Amino acid sequence: MESLHQKDHQTILTRFSKYSEQIPDDLITEILLRLPSRSIARFRCVCKLWASTISRQDFTKSFRARSSSRPQILFACGKNNLKLFLSSSPQPHQNTDVNSSSIAASYHMNLPCGRFYTLGHIGSLVYVREGMSLWKICNPSTGQCFTLPEVKIHSWIRTFFGYDPIEKQVKVLTITGEHGEDNHQVLTLETDKMSWRTIEYDTPHSPISAGVCINGVLYYRAYEHSLPDPCMMIVCFDVRSEKYSFIRVRESSLGAMEPETTTLINYNGQLASLEMQRSFSEASTSFDLWVPQDSGKEEWSKHTYKFPMLRNEAIHDTLYFIVGTNEIVLIPRKVSDPFYVFYYNLERKTSRSVEIRGMKEVKGKKLFAYVDHIEDLKLM
Repeated sequence: MESLHQKDHQTILTRFSKYSEQIPDDLITEILLRLPSRSIARFRCVCKLWASTISRQDFTKSFRARSSSRPQILFACGKNNLKLFLSSSPQPHQNTDVNSSSIAASYHMNLPCGRFYTLGHIGSLVYVREGMSLWKICNPSTGQCFTLPEVKIHSWIRTFFGYDPIEKQVKVLTITGEHGEDNHQVLTLETDKMSWRTIEYDTPHSPISAGVCINGVLYYRAYEHSLPDPCMMIVCFDVRSEKYSFIRVRESSLGAMEPETTTLINYNGQLASLEMQRSFSEASTSFDLWVPQDSGKEEWSKHTYKFPMLRNEAIHDTLYFIVGTNEIVLIPRKVSDPFYVFYYNLERKTSRSVEIRGMKEVKGKKLFAYVDHIEDLKLM
């Protein structure tokens, strides 16, 4: 015999079903597009319609486009010896006069891994090198992880990741060398069966720096072997065509090429070189920004900036990036409580701090951080 409560509940459901209207599919799509990636990943399990909607190519394309307009800072910490703790926070809008603010970090996932030697980021993906040539790729938005096919190692190996904005593809470039001979191989991540393919090259060279990918071109520093004396140059690898070109910087601009003190960066959509100079005797930090003066990037101009630190922790071991068009962000390499990142506006010459909440779980841990992180729901 039904209770009075059960009868009332059934009556409510009947009336709701009779008088309510079904939510249009396009409205459901719009609602889903406004949700964080972590929520959308869970909502695949709600029903077949939602799973189908979220998996559609037009939906993932629209979601990535919206995410690209509001990039994030991705944080990675070694939670213990076997996992990486991945989280992210919005990249604060740079046109603000507020000296300090607070933003919450969103937890993504724990990435299982052994002892890692290299950790990097491109677009929406995190890549981890375990051992000499074992690479693990992870999408924090979907939780999907996979391992790349291994490469035969010779005397040395260097691996770079680049993104082709036209074909929307991530490619991996690996260069191995032995007895003066190089072997150049490329792998495309978005193929059904990933495999390495050998590509042709005209100029043998040995990479000596990390790479930066800007508008479909991967840049890194290398020594050229074809001359009697090895010569340093910047290698330009077109990710789409898989062809090389080279920049030989003039002697007057060699300060931009110093591999021990400078880092190649993306500055407002163009290649630049950044050198941070810390002064521990004064509460200030200065840095040199080298920017190419001509289209051939052979002559570079140096601009020196100096700005006061907002807190003592920013003086110590710090990661630094250029974000947007005219801001440098400094991120401490160890998580503190409270935890701050620092911004300096190159045009206004003003500093500000942003507290990142939600990082207590990894307090005291070494931090890896990456700007311009994009959430992407596309499954590989």
